[in-house]
Amino acid sequence: MTPRRLYGPVVLVTLAAGGLAFFAAARTWADAKLSSEGLPPSTVGVSGTDAEPLVSALALVVVTAALAVLAAGPRLRRVVGALTMLVSVLAVVVAPPSGSDALDRALRKAAEESPSFTGPESIGDISSTPWYAVTVLAFVVAFLLGAATIRWAGAWPTMGRRYEAPAARAAGTEEVSDSDMWKAMDEGQDPTQ
Repeated sequence: MTPRRLYGPVVLVTLAAGGLAFFAAARTWADAKLSSEGLPPSTVGVSGTDAEPLVSALALVVVTAALAVLAAGPRLRRVVGALTMLVSVLAVVVAPPSGSDALDRALRKAAEESPSFTGPESIGDISSTPWYAVTVLAFVVAFLLGAATIRWAGAWPTMGRRYEAPAARAAGTEEVSDSDMWKAMDEGQDPTQ
């Protein structure tokens, strides 16, 4: 498969990885059962976003980076690829794994806000879910796709000149006289391009 054919899949999978990371960060990463005498038992849970809001924000940066690759030229694509790699590494570092202080604090806070909470002894079994691993995996995929973007940015197609700002187009073209415009229209060409 040629690098040119990888353009669409890399952009789409980067977009999907960022979306999956955002989705997974909003799911429950840990939950605890609360039980106290005289009160009905309940379960409280916290998401990755509750424990570390930066994880969701970084997932949105990955989504935005995927969209930026569509509109950028080769040089800017390399910058976007490097940014995607940097953001992915940062997200993996700040994402709180099960048993981390950030996740425990968020779980304790959620438990204290529950009507079934009567004290620290009311917090029972704490269990983890696989959403942390899904989030980290999505950011690892985004990191690899950022590297692919850097590697193949020069071989990927770019948007045509017609999508450039009018000032940028005018700077690169020479002055066209009225008679040249009429001649172009007579020949069936669009004189504005």
